[in-house]
Amino acid sequence: MAPPIHNHFLLFFAILLCSSVPVLSQVPRNATFRYINEGEFSDYIVEYDANHRIVRTDEYTFYNYPFRLCMYNTTPNAYVLGIRAGIPRDEDLMRWVWDANRNDPVRENATLTFGRNGNLVLADVDGRIVWQTNTTNKGVTSISMQPNGNLVLTDKNGKFVWQSFDYPADTLLVGQTLKLNSGRKQLVSRTSDVNGRDGPYSIVIDKKGFTMYLKTAGESLQYGGWGGEGLLNVSFDAVPEDQSITSYELTLAFGEQQQLSTPIRHLLQSRPVGNSRGIILKKLNYNATYSFFRLESDGNIKVFTYYTNTSYLKWDQTYAFFGDDVRECGLPSKCGSFGFCDNRMCIACPSPKGLLGWSESCKAPATPSCKTGGAAPKYYKIVGVQHFSSPYDEGQGPMKVNDCRDRCSKDCKCAGFFYREESSKCFSVPMLGTLIKDVNTSHVGYIKYQ
Repeated sequence: MAPPIHNHFLLFFAILLCSSVPVLSQVPRNATFRYINEGEFSDYIVEYDANHRIVRTDEYTFYNYPFRLCMYNTTPNAYVLGIRAGIPRDEDLMRWVWDANRNDPVRENATLTFGRNGNLVLADVDGRIVWQTNTTNKGVTSISMQPNGNLVLTDKNGKFVWQSFDYPADTLLVGQTLKLNSGRKQLVSRTSDVNGRDGPYSIVIDKKGFTMYLKTAGESLQYGGWGGEGLLNVSFDAVPEDQSITSYELTLAFGEQQQLSTPIRHLLQSRPVGNSRGIILKKLNYNATYSFFRLESDGNIKVFTYYTNTSYLKWDQTYAFFGDDVRECGLPSKCGSFGFCDNRMCIACPSPKGLLGWSESCKAPATPSCKTGGAAPKYYKIVGVQHFSSPYDEGQGPMKVNDCRDRCSKDCKCAGFFYREESSKCFSVPMLGTLIKDVNTSHVGYIKYQ
């Protein structure tokens, strides 16, 4: 007996439906891997006094001169997945130019897995997923390290599905871009201690431009950067000068909605870079392709370039934001937690007894308790001074100096205030850090103390 005719229609529609659903490609079985964090450490010297292991499997070495994928630790049994830059046997430090999980390290015998579903997963020894690329079933077929240090997951057509360049930590490599409308529009420093987690400094694309901030007491204080509204992205690059292969310009290229304003407190040349405007950080008379732009743990921005014409100390510091007589006193950490700076030197330790000799033991005074009914705080005055963030904040007011004092006294987080007598503007701060000598004696500081 022939089957009912409606069964034929059902079968036809089922075949049609299945054929219309796209089948995503998978990672070939021979291209998957599972790496276990165990074994001997590499004998090459790397930054942060770390121990490290090279991520190496039967399928991959994740190496593209001079970049290599590794697991490293700065404290025992606390590992970070990172990318190392440097040439073996060159007698210089290997540099860490990308971190995946520095705020959540894994332990011995943690695993890095690349499965058929195309997801790259770092799991701790107990199976807890610490970090992943979130690329499950997105058509990934392969993983590779690019010549510029970009770790990428690609589909069958070679298109990048995921790339480490989209997730920088504190460093930009040549050709890498920060984007305003992406998940990562900032660089964040690492702490200066051995743990190396996220530190208090950042450089961010925001409404002011490419702006440097110090986060303290829940507030963000600007201490540097390049100004310009309408900024969409910032790219770090090494551009051959006049098509030369022996002369390069290290640049920051600014993609923008409108023309940038004059760079804030920056003395270097501004000119068109590609289709954008930009800043020439440094001109070099050699190939600068292997360079990186980093926000350091002390808040400074530095560029290091691999100089091949020497057999030692090849990572040469080729630029620093706070690296000249004009700006160096503006680095918040220049004089440690507290100090008075002039012409690149920490010259005094301000105190109620006057300006004493500065040393690393100089500390900001303890502030009084905010308990109700407590004694009113006292202040001592410094003439001819500005806070490291004063150039980027015009203050509040105009108001009388006593009103400015009252505002600080009522604010438990206020460590002192700075007053511009010519404009009667008041600027209070939650931390002191480095104070900068100002030739204008109408700029005065009042330091709260107990």
